[in-house]
Amino acid sequence: MNKKNQKTMVKAGALLTTVALVLTACGGKDEATPKASGDAGVNQGPLQLTMMLPTYNAEQMPADSSVLKSLEEKTNSKLTVSWVPSSTYSDKLSATVASGELPKTFVALEPKASNIVNAARSGMFWEVGPYLKNFPNLSKMSDIVLKNVSIDGKIYGVYRERDLARFGLMIRQDWLTNLGIQAPKNVDELYTVLKSFATGDPDKNGKQDTIGLAVGMQGNNIAGFKDILVYMGGPNEWELKDGKLVPAHMTAAYLDTMKFYKKLYDEKIINQDFALVQDGRAVMNKGQAGLWIDNMLDGKNIEDSIKKIDPNGKINLINRISGPKGEKTRAGAGYLGMYVIPKTSVKTEAELKQILTYFDKISEKDNQNLMKYGIEGKQYTIENGSYKPTQDPKIKAEITDGNQFMIMQDQVVNYGNELEKLSTKLFQDNATIAIANPAAPFISNTEIEKGKELSKIIADATVKFIMGAINEADWKTTVDKWLQSGGSKVIEEFNAEYAKIAK
Repeated sequence: MNKKNQKTMVKAGALLTTVALVLTACGGKDEATPKASGDAGVNQGPLQLTMMLPTYNAEQMPADSSVLKSLEEKTNSKLTVSWVPSSTYSDKLSATVASGELPKTFVALEPKASNIVNAARSGMFWEVGPYLKNFPNLSKMSDIVLKNVSIDGKIYGVYRERDLARFGLMIRQDWLTNLGIQAPKNVDELYTVLKSFATGDPDKNGKQDTIGLAVGMQGNNIAGFKDILVYMGGPNEWELKDGKLVPAHMTAAYLDTMKFYKKLYDEKIINQDFALVQDGRAVMNKGQAGLWIDNMLDGKNIEDSIKKIDPNGKINLINRISGPKGEKTRAGAGYLGMYVIPKTSVKTEAELKQILTYFDKISEKDNQNLMKYGIEGKQYTIENGSYKPTQDPKIKAEITDGNQFMIMQDQVVNYGNELEKLSTKLFQDNATIAIANPAAPFISNTEIEKGKELSKIIADATVKFIMGAINEADWKTTVDKWLQSGGSKVIEEFNAEYAKIAK
């Protein structure tokens, strides 16, 4: 997202304004600002850079990839990449950090996970914040996002930029057409459309074998739940109310959202096995559901999968659903992990500057597009103004997971199809109605220590409520259990941090 859209987002609502205030109060200047330069390391030999990255594909980018070789030439570097499957990346990273045998840089997918926070506090990583302003591209990084990844007010890595608000509805437009109904514009219409998808034979096969909303689990989270919570006037993770931070699950809107999902479950409008499904997109991909709620970039791949079953299948994207507080959407953190630089592997400031120079160069326009699409004439061609990717599996593999190298994506050319271009447009529109998490810049030590245990208490009870295994009284008992198990301390610690910038 560019600076213009970031400014738009700050103007969009009080919560983002709060985050901006954090920057003013807590982002003080370091008196000993390093005299770094964007040209640091230019007279040195090629940077020998070892790194560990997640891979989201069965086949890895080959070590002799032409794209990788081109990147090395353009950034004056020699890259040695250790690819780890995304499904096991967190476990591998924890073991690697614990061992102390670290590459010169690696991606921390969760910068505020306990092992990363504790390692940063122990002095394991370089603090890069004071250096960023000296590099032409890194100096353009969003202050809001930098604060979101900060630990105790310090920046220990270079975040990988993502649009701040990417969530929305991916809906079967052909099903809407078949049923003669319009796309939903508010929460009530959303229910009506989902009900029609489940009961109206939208695929016209004469069977009642479809559902409205595809649902699955994303860790401890129910896919789409946080988005519908915001549509229904609820907060994004935490609510700022009367000058105090309150967790989302202690708001009335959270209970209303659980009741909404319970209604969908009871009426068989969602897949009944949702609690066991790890990726609800699979339900959409099989042509069994009419709606998926998540990152709208999923839309193209979902449509491609559906067309293999039904050539007439068509996905449309919707980003504005009105609720009690108008049209709102959920903001993300603005990043997907960050590169950190361990002091155990990078021992001198000179080498640190050389690595930051690499990160700055990879953020140049040509390199952004190189790692997105590959080399023109090899991984793709432009024919009559149209982007044509190679179909040669070996050549195509050379750009596999190329986006994992990317820092900034603000200058990537959009060669995408109609859905991909629409998603980019809707991301920008989302920024004007997005609700941020007001607690994102803060750290609770209790949450770091007990966060997974505490979130599981709420997640399990939420699933049980939706499935009818517990009632509203049981839910209140669960919230009390959460408070007694450390939740009260989490609330106290977040509010103490907020109070420091609210004065």
